[in-house]
Amino acid sequence: MQGVSEKTMLKSARGNRAASSDSRIRRQYSKGSLAVIPNNVNSVPLFYLALGSLSSSSVADSAYTHTVTVQDANASMKTATMIVEQGSEVTERFANVVCDSLNLEVSDDYAKLTAGLIGAYPDTSTLSESFAQQTEFAYSDYTAKFGTSFSAAGSASATPLKGFTLNINNNILVDEAFLSGAVTPVAGGFVGGRLQISGSYTLHFDGTTELDKYKANTKNALIVTFTGALIGASSTQNLQIKLGKLILTSPPKEYNLDGLVILKQEFSVEHDPTDGLITVIGVNTTATYA
Repeated sequence: MQGVSEKTMLKSARGNRAASSDSRIRRQYSKGSLAVIPNNVNSVPLFYLALGSLSSSSVADSAYTHTVTVQDANASMKTATMIVEQGSEVTERFANVVCDSLNLEVSDDYAKLTAGLIGAYPDTSTLSESFAQQTEFAYSDYTAKFGTSFSAAGSASATPLKGFTLNINNNILVDEAFLSGAVTPVAGGFVGGRLQISGSYTLHFDGTTELDKYKANTKNALIVTFTGALIGASSTQNLQIKLGKLILTSPPKEYNLDGLVILKQEFSVEHDPTDGLITVIGVNTTATYA
């Protein structure tokens, strides 16, 4: 995460060959990214920041369920404050940070969740660190289920995948956040553009089902579930991503690896009248997210 101080150069005609005779700050903001190995705790605030609506409820064994959905009521984005410590040199505070993009990748290693962030120009702060160990999700911790709806997918058999990616793009309207009277963005002025959700999944090619989906524009819901350790006696560390309707957008890509044919499907997510666009559910011991 870094402060961005854009400069504008004055190109005047003063009778000499200098390209510029003056300069000033055009606008100041911050930009960067945050990448984590997702778990049932750290992924919830990132999906909340990206999608905008969160409801929480208690279950059992001191566990809580957090449900994240798309906020469509207005164009304002959810914001966060980030404090970044650079050793003993400087500790910077980034206020009014919004999530421009959120990308999840899972292949044959740990999963990776990366947020593209935009915020206000940094000032200074202090930070006291604390650490806690969580179950860090990897490819062996997730299952994928397809169906005509969330209900049908939930009761379907799991489909083994070689890889899965998910891309949430808020298309933040950066230029619109700057108004006369200041070079910094208006507080709360970062507005989301059209929300686009896309991704891909890769699996073994063992029949024509996936080829036929693309040809016939068959629309399936997808539920991806990461499962961790027990919380108490009956609840489980859990992160579930539910996608309304997958539209297969490109011809399936085939790869031949050591005699096995691997097939990759690229998709966009379409809003479903019943299931919506995307729902993310996390189960952990955190009571609330501010």
